[in-house]
Formats: sequence, C-alpha cells, structure tokens
Amino acid sequence: MSQNSATPLYWIASYPHSGDLLVRSFLQHLSKSFGYRPQDPANLQLLDRDLPWDVHAHFYETVVGKKPTELSEEEIAAARPKVHEHISKNYPGLPVVKTHAVRGEFYGVPSINASVSLGSVYLIRNPLMLAPVFAVAGGKDVVSALKLLATSEYRQPSTDTHALEPWGSWSQNVASWTGNNVEGDLVVRFEDLMADPVGQLTRVAEHLKMPVDKAQIGAAAKAALAEHGVTAKSNNPGAWKGAVSPNHARALIEIHARQMARFGYLTNEALNHAGLTREEALKASARFEDLARLPVTAAGNA
Repeated sequence: MSQNSATPLYWIASYPHSGDLLVRSFLQHLSKSFGYRPQDPANLQLLDRDLPWDVHAHFYETVVGKKPTELSEEEIAAARPKVHEHISKNYPGLPVVKTHAVRGEFYGVPSINASVSLGSVYLIRNPLMLAPVFAVAGGKDVVSALKLLATSEYRQPSTDTHALEPWGSWSQNVASWTGNNVEGDLVVRFEDLMADPVGQLTRVAEHLKMPVDKAQIGAAAKAALAEHGVTAKSNNPGAWKGAVSPNHARALIEIHARQMARFGYLTNEALNHAGLTREEALKASARFEDLARLPVTAAGNA
C-alpha cells in the first residue's frame, strides 16, 4: 500500500465462526498468484499480517498512542475510522480487512469508515449451528451461547491484543451488513461455501476483482481447503439437530426468525423441531427486534 494515498479496502465481515478464516486463507493462497510476498509461504501463522483484523491492538497504539485497555468505549469508537484510514494508507498487507463489527454507528461514529471502503464480503451462518459452535469454542454451555447471540448491542471487550469490538446480536450484525443493498457488497452463506467451496470462493475472488484466472482460483481453493481439512463430508447443514434441543431451538428462532427467513434458515425442519409455526416465529422475532431498538442504558458486554 502507498504511504501517501489511501488504497480502498474490502471487508471480510461476519459474525464470528461464520467462515472468515477459510475465506481469508483462500485469499492469502490466491495472492501468491499475482506475486504478493513471494518469499513467504501462505500459512495461518502469517494470515493476520497479510489480511489484517481491524481490532489488533497495535493499530490503536499507532493511531491513538494508547493500548486498547487504556481507552474507553467512546474513545475506541472515535478511533475506529482513524484506524481504518491508517490501514488504507500505511499497512503493507493486502487491502482486505477482517471485521466482526456491526456496520452502523457506534457512539455516534461510523463503525466502518466508508470513505476508505470499496466493498465487502459478508459471511453468514445458520444461528442454529452457531450456538453449539460457540459453546464448544468458548467452553460454555449452549444456553450461554444462545444468550450471546441474542445480546443486543453486544461488544467484545478489549484485551491486551485486541480492541473492543461492537458485534451486536447475530440478527443486528446480519441486518447491518445485508439490509440496505449497498453497492459493492456480496453475501456468502457458510452452508453454500461448504457445499460448493470452489464455486463460492470463485464468487469471492471475482467480487474482489483479484487479477487471477480460473486455474489460479482453483489451485488456491484446493490449498486452503486442504489446510483447513474441508472435505465433502464437512457439509452437514442439519448437524445442529443433534446439538440443540427443541426448547433451545425455540428460544433462538423466536429471536432471530426474521433474519433467518431472509437467508433460508427458517425451514420447516427447524420450525417443527422447535414446535413453532412460521407465523408464530416471525411475530415473536418482530417483537424482539422492536425491543432491541430501544435505547441502551447499560454496557452490552457479557
């Protein structure tokens, strides 16, 4: 990237555990096709260097002069657009940046700096599967994971290595990136990515206007899939039924049904498992979304 002018950024955006690691790994492998850092191999240890995450502490230390743990929520919100501008002008990695943040205002400041943005790839995953994935990844029970996905205005707290990040609830995150038909946005379902990885990764590469051909895309996809152990057997979109009880499924669907319906997740199988009709689920979800729009008086950390 140039030190003097901004290089527009593409965002790999998602609610956590929705496929960003595989997509970023694919793009890292693909970048070798057009000569990016040819002396270094494509591997996960170098992934954050090549395709950075916008919450890394060193960005805030460079831009603000303080560690994220020394900053208030308001100060982090104010710094986010400056961090994005810094990345666009100075960061030597690829102009493709990971984020889990909602796209909107955070303390009255845009959470994503549109002035240095060119577009996005938003990765979405069935929340019925996300709940058990979060439970396993965080060493928690499914109920705790369900609460996390439902927490309006949730923000992941700062640590020594990462700044606070405003995730919102699963529905808030999804709606913020997919609800406004913004030019330059592409939505990829995790389930489609698993069912047809080469086809979906081709869509990503073409959307990001990578200077590569079909053969190079295929080779990079094969390398990334092998690195992550993704095979045809990896795709089991109904696996959630063995991990989410009917009561837990009902609680989740009553909150997220409206966004689930938009992306084909509010299936008859899911509704029958939860003991809900489609009308009941959508009405309950609408009530919850209305409540989520009320002013927040307490921090959304969990």
